[in-house]
Amino acid sequence: MARIIKFFKIIRNNWKKSTFALAAISYGGSYGIESYNKEQLMRRYCEDAVRYGDMPLPVNLKPRHVTVILNPAANKRKAKDLLEKYCAPLLHLAGIAVTIIQTESEGQARSIVENLNSHTDAIVVAGGDGSLSDVVTGVMRRCNTDVEIVKQCPIGILPLGQTNNVAKSLFNGYTDLPQIHAMAEATMAVVRGTTKLVDTIEIEPLEQDPENIIKPVYAVGTVEWGAWRDANAKANKYWYWGSLRRYATYVFNGYKSDLTWDCSADLRYSEPCNGCSRCRHSRQSSHSSSSDRRWWHSFVPRTRSASFEIDYSKVINEKCGSLHEIPIVTTELKMITSNLDSPTDHSVPAIKVHLGPETVSYLDFVKEGWKRADGHKTVNKQTIEAKDIELRPRETVSKPEQSKMFSIDNEEFELKPIRVKLLPKSVTMFCAQPMDSAVS
Repeated sequence: MARIIKFFKIIRNNWKKSTFALAAISYGGSYGIESYNKEQLMRRYCEDAVRYGDMPLPVNLKPRHVTVILNPAANKRKAKDLLEKYCAPLLHLAGIAVTIIQTESEGQARSIVENLNSHTDAIVVAGGDGSLSDVVTGVMRRCNTDVEIVKQCPIGILPLGQTNNVAKSLFNGYTDLPQIHAMAEATMAVVRGTTKLVDTIEIEPLEQDPENIIKPVYAVGTVEWGAWRDANAKANKYWYWGSLRRYATYVFNGYKSDLTWDCSADLRYSEPCNGCSRCRHSRQSSHSSSSDRRWWHSFVPRTRSASFEIDYSKVINEKCGSLHEIPIVTTELKMITSNLDSPTDHSVPAIKVHLGPETVSYLDFVKEGWKRADGHKTVNKQTIEAKDIELRPRETVSKPEQSKMFSIDNEEFELKPIRVKLLPKSVTMFCAQPMDSAVS
């Protein structure tokens, strides 16, 4: 008993050292438990990958080969380490041949995919939403937007970037170690070969310079324009706030005039269509008539069309292609694909145009920004469903010289009059298997 009393007296007389020791022990214990849980989780995934690697391969088949497009600058230059630690080992254990190509500049992934000459069974993006958009753009340009050929080249996404909205929609539902689970599950999706068709949107300028033609850009997630986008784009300037920088950017920018508070534009759109003689049939005819596709076979082998495909030439929709025009005045405009909007399998493919309030106070701006930083869905003043969109921004009266920017899957572009076209179920992407059979 005397020793116990003496022990507590020592703690009381040296409370500063005791507090520091307790904090260090608590942190060390927590870190040790987390490291152990990560090791056990990856061990289970490795055992699952080995099962695929041990499967006998027919003599007439070559081992699968995937090309990984790595953005080493993603996630504060942590992407390469994360790939080597959590993703690449699973691919190797599964017996998959892997070629890793690192990008060296922004947008380089597009040209890499466009000029890819080696045979590959799939392209895997190691990065965030911006890297995925670049790869999809490269594939679309290489295939000359021939959707039937694009579908034959599956694309995977390893969520190694700071913004991984598309990956979250494909690999979510994990409460413990969500980041590790997402990376491992995204890698195992490539191993298992589980895929789904996703929508893409094509964005191109309405007005082209004949001497400098701008090629279309393709996105899988969102197109954003407005004050919250502008503030979020400045978040890295507040790096000294650490993990709170996403919240600090809304506090320090909510009163500044250099954000796009006035998103005035003329919006023209056509209503969604599930496929008819006006849209689907004309597109299929133009693709089937082309005969100069043989050079693609080393990259995306050609397959015959399925005999059970719907004959859209017999489907009539008089409203398809008819444009509606409305003026908009808002603080934010977002175009979201159904990939991020939890559609049903029987829903009509559409782009959802979310319009924010016309004006917003400083306090409401900060509150809304903090909600988004926490990953909560936002409340919109108006939502429009569309298939094809033409957006013509108006000049700002107060600051006509101000350069406005907008984002395509979190990549910045200069704002110009644009045409946005929906390409439903046009890209094949690896996705998670049902939760009941996934590694827990």
